[in-house]
Amino acid sequence: MSKNLLSSAHRKVSTTAFLISGILIFVYILSQWLYVSIDATEERRFTLAPATKQLLKSLDDRIYIKVLLAGKFPAGFKRLQESTEDILRRFAQVNPDIQYNFDNPNIGTVDEINARRKQLKAAGLIPTQLRVSDASSESTQEIYPFAIINYGSRSIPVPLLQDDIPGADKDVIINNSISLLEYKIADGIQKIKRKSQVLIAFSMGQGELTHQQTASIEKDLQNEYVINRINLDSVVEIPQDIRALIIAKPREKFSEIQLFMLDQYVMHGGNIMFLIDPLNVSLDSININKYYIPPPYELGLDPLLFKYGARVNPNLVLDLQCTRIPMVVGMQGDKVQTELYPWYYYPLITSTSDHPITKGLDRIQLEFPSSIDTIQTASHIKKTILLTSSKYSRLQLTPVRLNFAILHEQLDPTLFNKGPQGFAVMLEGSFQSMFQNRLSAEQMEVLHTAGLEFKGSTDKSKVMIVTDGDIIKNLVNPNSGEPAPLGYNKYENTTFTGNRDFLLNSLEYMLDESGVLEARLKDVKLRLLDSVKAREEGVRWQLINILGPLALIFILGMAYQFFRKRKFGKLTN
Repeated sequence: MSKNLLSSAHRKVSTTAFLISGILIFVYILSQWLYVSIDATEERRFTLAPATKQLLKSLDDRIYIKVLLAGKFPAGFKRLQESTEDILRRFAQVNPDIQYNFDNPNIGTVDEINARRKQLKAAGLIPTQLRVSDASSESTQEIYPFAIINYGSRSIPVPLLQDDIPGADKDVIINNSISLLEYKIADGIQKIKRKSQVLIAFSMGQGELTHQQTASIEKDLQNEYVINRINLDSVVEIPQDIRALIIAKPREKFSEIQLFMLDQYVMHGGNIMFLIDPLNVSLDSININKYYIPPPYELGLDPLLFKYGARVNPNLVLDLQCTRIPMVVGMQGDKVQTELYPWYYYPLITSTSDHPITKGLDRIQLEFPSSIDTIQTASHIKKTILLTSSKYSRLQLTPVRLNFAILHEQLDPTLFNKGPQGFAVMLEGSFQSMFQNRLSAEQMEVLHTAGLEFKGSTDKSKVMIVTDGDIIKNLVNPNSGEPAPLGYNKYENTTFTGNRDFLLNSLEYMLDESGVLEARLKDVKLRLLDSVKAREEGVRWQLINILGPLALIFILGMAYQFFRKRKFGKLTN
């Protein structure tokens, strides 16, 4: 009797073990085909934005994405690799037509690798130099943190790694890159699926920057938009197929007719980017004279901007956080000796805003900017200050005498106490026309005869104002005529990529109707270890991690044996 009971008990144990093993094998196989996750993170880092999901569901053809991040990497780049795969897996979960694979450009023979690198360079994919260290040696490896999106006959590269910020921790750069993965890949998909390219125009006729002076930003824009130039003196209205108009550093007054054209362009849903200098001042103008009093530019834009909700102040903002310029300090033989001194009229902007335009940007350099204020408007207009000085700022009201003596003076930091001053503002919403109730019956009849429709308000438009026209200006090599990268500082031999990214993001925000740019707001918090505490308690936690599981298995085994003997010992007796 007892033997039969013991045999029956053994069969039950065997059956249970078999079922558990089968269930575990089934779950493992299922996990290879299904991807299920629960986002319990504070910042919702594993949840796609609604606009991203809507974009993915709207695809009408298959998309192939090749990520050039296969291989073994240090911990930081391993996180970027795994996060990229996780994002693409979630994209494919929303739409199975998204297919992806990881490729390693650094495998194959030497000739194959060199040919592949040459091909990638021709496509504009510049590798990142990665130092790999082990116990015995240190080597440099070229990696390509890019994803190449293919849709039909088109392809577009997407950089996965943020630009390096001087002084920033490498983990912070990686973390910022991971935060922007969803936005960058979704934005690339949105751009490649457009059936026609968007038209952007630069205005002409009021002394704006030339094509050569904006060549750098135009080169970047041409990858995504059609670029044109329009002379406001040669048209009766700004065509509505121009989605955004850039007014880059005008220096001549706008006529009443031109103001009317700009106003009606906004009223019909157009978007304008005003990049203006309120004062006529430059380093050259100070250098030519012992001192210089900058006169204001009489542009005639103040009433229009005031109506839209902004006031540009006729002043100069000085900031202790600034770039430097060279000054002569002596002679060595027949050679001039120079040193770099802080030039407070060239603020260096570090964005702390969480707005999708400015989040995660590198520093932005400005030249002789003025402050800008927002004012109350009759209609509902959202006013967002995008760029500000540091809290260590100072204002100089015009007229003011400028010279280089400030470089040699020991300035009192307590004078820089005006706090953050606005340099750029985004206005969006329902604008009212500056010419509303100002046109006579005869003027309305002239418009009607010309086939033009006057609108007194608009439902949705965007206007951005930056109080420095040089933010979009690139330097030009006087010998070769080649443009320097936008944001290049010849004195410090540094390129501030924030200038380029700020303008590109601003245009994208102004033209973005799907809301994909909101994915830039996702913030993946970097939770770093306490390095001091880790060193002090490292051995203890290593022992706990090694011996703890072994002790737990031993205790469970002893408990299992105890209860087994207790149960089957009674059956045997």
